Amino acid sequence: MAKKIKEVAITACDDYSQVKVDAAVNRILERAGGLESCIRPGMRVALKPNLVMGKDPAAAVTTHPAIVESVAKAVMDIGAVPFIVDSPGGPSANATGLRMVYKKTGMTSVAERLGIELCHDTTEVEIALTDQSPIRKVALLKVIHEADAIINLPKVKTHAQTGYTGAVKNLYGAIPGMRKAEYHFRVQERKPFGQLLVELNLALRPVLTIMDGVIGMEGDGPTAGEPKPFGYLLASRCPFTLDNYVLSLIRIDDIEMDRVAQARGLIGPFRLVDDGKEIRPVPFRPAAHRRVNFVENYLPAFLARPISRSLRPLPAFLPQKCVRCRICLQSCPADALTMEGIPRLDKEKCIGCLCCQEMCPERAVEVRRSGIGRLLFGSFH
Repeated sequence: MAKKIKEVAITACDDYSQVKVDAAVNRILERAGGLESCIRPGMRVALKPNLVMGKDPAAAVTTHPAIVESVAKAVMDIGAVPFIVDSPGGPSANATGLRMVYKKTGMTSVAERLGIELCHDTTEVEIALTDQSPIRKVALLKVIHEADAIINLPKVKTHAQTGYTGAVKNLYGAIPGMRKAEYHFRVQERKPFGQLLVELNLALRPVLTIMDGVIGMEGDGPTAGEPKPFGYLLASRCPFTLDNYVLSLIRIDDIEMDRVAQARGLIGPFRLVDDGKEIRPVPFRPAAHRRVNFVENYLPAFLARPISRSLRPLPAFLPQKCVRCRICLQSCPADALTMEGIPRLDKEKCIGCLCCQEMCPERAVEVRRSGIGRLLFGSFH
């Protein structure tokens, strides 16, 4: 049986002025088949942006509020009920932290302008995943799981652990707060973690993904990279196909969740619905440390694991930037950090998840190669 042709919609959008974003979102929704085809009046619709931490939208760390506002208005025009929801990791997982994240990322202002709900409910529900997941049962935010529909609103970014974060990775945010760190600790290798991300998307089944690619992030994302103008909004009903296409545009490869999705037949032929103008690739600079992750692909596991461990990049803490807020300690799932003036790393405990770098609000954590790694491959800089 021939595979059903999927669609990926793309439109140009070069800044975040609300007028331009509204027009671009309307175009992208029309090209994606219209919201009416997946949203009905009266539905409670979860809008899931990427709100990894409380940063100003100009930092390109989080989904821009102009896009969230535009999508929320489109949902309301149908007569459905949108609400904004996310659950950042680390200390921001509690009620006070979540309020701060919503405010700094502009979500509070969107909710107040439109009179819609900004969800603070962190109640969990446990769901079963298939035997293709490394974790068979996971905790999710109950409000996301019970929503009538989910619209996934990711940001185009490179990522220090997974290489890339977009549509598929964004739904890891449906896992409550510090549970994310627990699952990082339980699933430490790239392929199983990719399998977990794919399974989460299959379980949650977002009705539509609209990706913020106006300005993305390159380098050591998802929070410590640099803003990168990309100039597009993209949308698809299939998060796997959407990510696969975006990866081709930003010239990033070796992404395990994409490889897993392809192996399972989740990415097939697709039709691009565009502006009728040439779409030019915009290469993104990858996260530096991923250049040494080849060992596991070429050696037997009993050799690859100790060699990878000796070569793996580790977090380093910059005394001139560190404000001793202890967020890295609270975010570390392996309990590998202690505070001795600045954070000190227990290399034997470190699992390489880089949650400390991801959650540091001051960009005081760098990723550096070990001594043997520098000897073999040189430094990053």
